[in-house]
Amino acid sequence: MPRVKFINLFLLSQVEKRALEVPLNKQKLLIQGANGFGKSVIMKSLFEALGATPNKIDNRWKLANVSSCLEFEFAGRTWFSVKAHGIYSLFDDKGERRFWGQRLVKDWGPKLAEFFDFRLEMVEIDGETVTPPPAYLFAPFYVDQDGSWENTWSCFRRDFYLPESASTLADYHSGIKPDGYYSARAELTKEKIVLASLETAVETLRQAVKKIQEIEGTTPTYDLQEFKSECDDLVAESERLLALQAGHRRSVADLHEEAHLLRAEADLIKRTLIEMRGEFELASALPREIECPTCGHEYQNSLAEQFGLIEDEGVLSKALTDARSKLERVVEKETAERGKLEAIAESLARIQKILDVEKLDLSFNDVLVSAGKTEAAKILRTSLDEKIVAADGSRNNVESLRSSMNEYSDRKRTAEIKKFFQGLLSDYSQRLDVQLGDPEDQSISAINVARGSEGPRALLAYYYAFLHTKMKFTDNVRFPVVIDSPNQQGQDKVHLPQMLKFIFDHVPDDAQTIVATEDATGVDLRDVTIATYGEAKRQVLREKEFDRVTAVFDPFFQKILAME
Repeated sequence: MPRVKFINLFLLSQVEKRALEVPLNKQKLLIQGANGFGKSVIMKSLFEALGATPNKIDNRWKLANVSSCLEFEFAGRTWFSVKAHGIYSLFDDKGERRFWGQRLVKDWGPKLAEFFDFRLEMVEIDGETVTPPPAYLFAPFYVDQDGSWENTWSCFRRDFYLPESASTLADYHSGIKPDGYYSARAELTKEKIVLASLETAVETLRQAVKKIQEIEGTTPTYDLQEFKSECDDLVAESERLLALQAGHRRSVADLHEEAHLLRAEADLIKRTLIEMRGEFELASALPREIECPTCGHEYQNSLAEQFGLIEDEGVLSKALTDARSKLERVVEKETAERGKLEAIAESLARIQKILDVEKLDLSFNDVLVSAGKTEAAKILRTSLDEKIVAADGSRNNVESLRSSMNEYSDRKRTAEIKKFFQGLLSDYSQRLDVQLGDPEDQSISAINVARGSEGPRALLAYYYAFLHTKMKFTDNVRFPVVIDSPNQQGQDKVHLPQMLKFIFDHVPDDAQTIVATEDATGVDLRDVTIATYGEAKRQVLREKEFDRVTAVFDPFFQKILAME
């Protein structure tokens, strides 16, 4: 089974000129620190660097515009996931960028899912099938202090926007419903939309045929004045479409011009960055003391500090990213406007074709007279038969997809998984001094949380029972177990040590475990490395690490800004 191991986390603020390196290459790591000293920031940044949005982000952290880089091992190689300048990028151990993206659902998410072989597919409210954002991949492995100690499947609430997220996460990650089930379900949802459209068309045509049969027995009639009125309507519609067409053409021209200006702006900023890098490298290459050729006096070389080249580079880098992002949006709008123009042109062509028939002195009334009044009903019946056949085919597809889903939802396997989970939940609840009802009544997607200090312990029992179940019944990629601040609801001197020992002693499949807590003094934690961060309250980043961490980020920044 594939595994991921975290090696290092790098955090960098070019705004504050502060940075931090967090070594993670331990099997069991406890990050210790008082409230406000940054331990939760570190924990949130681990999966955020991979594209999962934390529940809460401090405003000061946002203003610091922190870039993050997570170094990890996977599939026998070392990788770097970098979040910087509004872009997510994955680099290999040779510094080559494998893929990147700005949007979690449209760009980055699907590429990361392919990288980790995450094949879950879900359906948005509008019926579109999507690969869910990365948070759906990491959900079982992260316990967040701002949501996970209140309810299950709340570690990335901002990202869990798709319908039935909690039940889908539980069924998928437990192995009750594997990849194939969700692929079939996504196709079923799309096919249901097609079927509903066809059934509506069938009913509409049936009503039309019925109305024609009710007019003068079974022989339909047609009024020439009514035909003239329809022609007038076609002319009016044509005029309306022409006006719309002119408006869209103006929009296309404006957007095209704006895109041209944005490209020029981005190129100018890029050239400025390149020139600035050259000036900085020139200044850095000069000796610390320079002798004046006229007077012989020696001067200190402080060009980089005097002109703030590094700071300017950060500002220009942000401006370049913003310009490119805006350019992408403008190009998308221009493409959309061109699509509307094409649709209007097609509508105008159809209207013109109908009107041309009238110009040749061939009216719809003539057609009805020559072909007989029953021809209209015949045409409608032909269309109705075609729609009925198409609806039957779509209905067969729906039944076939339902059968596929049933094949993946084996009742015997489901019962086995739930029994295993419920047995572990009962055992872990007793170990953590939690009173639960009948284990067989406990759902695999949620748990009834008691009030007070017992609630977080019940949730911990649930999370670990679920993790063990996932490890046993699925072969998907395993990530480190990350748990933030288990000391919730005032755990006493007995229960907090009990929870910490349980976390490290019962971690499933000997997975890498990273825990943050206020104080673990006096707790017997064997083989656990304890680290402390934060030199001042609300200031986990350090000035003294800025240059060293900047050197780590610099090769990545160059590739990101090059955008090639």
